[in-house]
Amino acid sequence: MAEGPRRRLRLLCALLIGLVLVIVAQLVQVQIAQHRFYKEWGEEQRVRAIVMAEPPRGTIRDRNGHLLAGNAVLYSIEAAPAYVVDAEAAATALGSLLHMPAAHIERLLDSEDLWVLIASPVSKEVGEQVADLGLQGITVRPLWARAYPEGMLASHALGFCTVEMTGFYGVEGFYDSLLRPERVEWEGPVDSASEPIPWRAAPIALPRPGTDLALALDRTVQALVEEELARSVQEYQAGGGTIIVMDPRTFEILALASLPNYDPERYNDFYGLDPLPFEDPAVSQQYEPGSVFKVLTVAAALDAGLVTPETTYYDQGWIEVGGQVVENASRQAYGEQTVADILIKSLNVGAAWLSTRMGPDVFYRYVQAFGIGRPTGIDLAGEVAGQLWLPDDYEHWHDSNLGTNAFGQGLAVTPLQMIVAVATVANDGARLRPHIVAQRIGPDGAVSTFRPVVEAQVISPQTARVLTEIMVRVVEEGVPQAKVEGYRIAGKTGTAQIPIPGGYDEEETIVSFVGFGPVPDPQLILLVKLDRPKTSPWASETAARAFQRLAARLFVVLGIP
Repeated sequence: MAEGPRRRLRLLCALLIGLVLVIVAQLVQVQIAQHRFYKEWGEEQRVRAIVMAEPPRGTIRDRNGHLLAGNAVLYSIEAAPAYVVDAEAAATALGSLLHMPAAHIERLLDSEDLWVLIASPVSKEVGEQVADLGLQGITVRPLWARAYPEGMLASHALGFCTVEMTGFYGVEGFYDSLLRPERVEWEGPVDSASEPIPWRAAPIALPRPGTDLALALDRTVQALVEEELARSVQEYQAGGGTIIVMDPRTFEILALASLPNYDPERYNDFYGLDPLPFEDPAVSQQYEPGSVFKVLTVAAALDAGLVTPETTYYDQGWIEVGGQVVENASRQAYGEQTVADILIKSLNVGAAWLSTRMGPDVFYRYVQAFGIGRPTGIDLAGEVAGQLWLPDDYEHWHDSNLGTNAFGQGLAVTPLQMIVAVATVANDGARLRPHIVAQRIGPDGAVSTFRPVVEAQVISPQTARVLTEIMVRVVEEGVPQAKVEGYRIAGKTGTAQIPIPGGYDEEETIVSFVGFGPVPDPQLILLVKLDRPKTSPWASETAARAFQRLAARLFVVLGIP
């Protein structure tokens, strides 16, 4: 063989050997030196977390089955740019439906990303129109969205869900973990488009929808309550208010409303307000209750056996307790009065006289037994404990607190705590745990029904009945504005000063009325609270009238004889 061809052959062999050595070196690098890295990388490409389609969040209905919170379908418009055939035509078609610039959509479709989000969420109608286009590489993915068909009705009781379907406030927040659906996720092989390979068997477990809830709340009662609250706030020029309706036999919440309120389906629109309207004032905001608290003071003194309704004392218009002078709201002296008169005439001096006779140990033992100073345990998110200073709190409690606390000053309660305490009297002295959810219905159809929980026997049934009769006299003799024709009503007003730095506001008040009936077999208890009414600072002229109008309607609507 000539020297030229031989030289070329040797050169070619050398190049081939060098190429083989490079390949072998690379194989050693991949198979040995970086074996773990490439193995894990390959697994990441081949095996992905696969999530089955998410089932819906649990629904919320009222006691009669009316839907209060359900689920609607929205859509997410997404794309895999690599699979889009004609980006310009697809962008033009999508732009008209999504009301987006076609140029912007085209830029998304021309990107190097494996997946791009075009628009989310879009309405069911728009999503279906996009799907009908049949554009290659465009995905129309369904999304769950929370829907509240009754609009703003019971917004504080319900709470709301974010776009991520996470519950906040009210029932949605308290029962979020139960309402959430159970997702099913596993690892499995996928193809180049990250879709599960069909020949791999799916797990036996299937996604489970969230637990459905049936509330004790009655939609009709709720609507009437909200109507009366709106009327009262406007008529008495109040800054806001709360009304709670409860069954004193079971402590079920039949209605719960506060103003200002909001639309849970459009919660984002309310984030500009100050303060935000999402907290439920019935359980999350506290106030000094004023004279309605005298019901608890008289209950404690009667049950402790220290007095009877006929026990008398001399009311000189003032009494000194712990260095502080307590006066009647009228600034008048009433002379000889009975324990019953303390409630009927709403006498601060008489209430302070009772608490000093009991002493701090007895008085605060009963106050705490009524549930003051601790959460009620209701199944609503955001409940606060109120404020009750006790004698062992040397920094805050003073001897004078024993006098002022007796008529609802110097302590704070939530509206729910106050109605629970008075409902205890209506329920023969037994305090139950209030609740708003009556039943839980699991995905398998299993029903769990709430059963009343007795928290404490605060006063004896006999004391409760005696006190109830005094409260009937309060309405008939002291607050005729709260009388409901054809029914015996027991109740008490509360006109509370508002604490401000350095003392109390001299002009504005918080007014309330708590009443139950019909006596002697009460089936409803109502609390009406109005904040800073301008037409009158007195509960008898505002909250009591609202109570009367609402109670008269509810007795008829609920068929209570």
